[in-house]
Amino acid sequence: MGTPIGDNSRMVEGRRNRHRIRRIALVTLALLALLVGLYWVELAIPKHDYFLERRGTLVRQEVLQSSDNGVVHKTVQLESSTGLQVDMRLLRPLTEPGETLPVIVVMGGEGTGKDAVDLVGAPQGVAYLALDYPYRGDQELDAFWESVTAIPAIQQAFLDSPPAMSLAVDWAEQQAWFDADNVELVGASLGVPFTAVAGALDERFTRVWLLHGGANNVPWVMHVGRRYVENEFLRGILARGALLLVYGNSFETIDWIPEIAPRPLIIVAARDDDFVPREAQEPFIEAAESEFIEIIWTDGRHIRPTRQNELQQLLDVVLSRIERN
Repeated sequence: MGTPIGDNSRMVEGRRNRHRIRRIALVTLALLALLVGLYWVELAIPKHDYFLERRGTLVRQEVLQSSDNGVVHKTVQLESSTGLQVDMRLLRPLTEPGETLPVIVVMGGEGTGKDAVDLVGAPQGVAYLALDYPYRGDQELDAFWESVTAIPAIQQAFLDSPPAMSLAVDWAEQQAWFDADNVELVGASLGVPFTAVAGALDERFTRVWLLHGGANNVPWVMHVGRRYVENEFLRGILARGALLLVYGNSFETIDWIPEIAPRPLIIVAARDDDFVPREAQEPFIEAAESEFIEIIWTDGRHIRPTRQNELQQLLDVVLSRIERN
């Protein structure tokens, strides 16, 4: 006997349903792949226009804390018309009416931020403006899962760091002691890539300093990742993926350096840097062949708040070049 007509119809209908499910699954996967691809492309495109537009105009300035016991010390919060917020600290000497001061805008390591002013000692005839990274996430970044969930806030903080430096200058320009002819931009350690961007895009910075940083990000991140991943090939893949995830293509220091000229750029590298590998430093040597770029080598290891010798070396180098009234 043959298969009953009803059963045959159900089999045909079942096959059709399975085909439909497969087609829906394939279309869904294709759409997901397209969305992921578009997202990665968006991450890979340098954000030149974003940096310029995000700065906006200064619409709010609030002094959170102020003292003037021999020197002026302020904690200030700024906000621009785009919603960009900047937390910073000012340290400067007292000034007479009409007296101006050279300004040093500092973007230091992630753990230092605006507290970098605590490391410079007496202001010695200059005004220091040290900035926090504009990270607005609530998550702690010490644990893996918290770091993963904080990725959107980290991405935003990275993108907002260069315009934050420009917004700090917008505020400083309104101060009576501001010397527009002497505005130094100093990036140290992690702050170097963001400082290179800000220095290239904002011509109000009359000189740019890159201290103990890397010219290329991949070897730098690979070096830092040695404690977590031993295999070099895998470490390279992870480093590239991590950098792409935080818009790393927008912060390749060596790509922004030519845009700083003809304003002077001074690169300071540590001979025995234990945080930045030699491969990340070497492109600086070739870049320093430009008449607008100088490279200085310091003794010792990478700058850290607890390494007084390295800190003093860097401070002496920067202050020795600044013209004070």
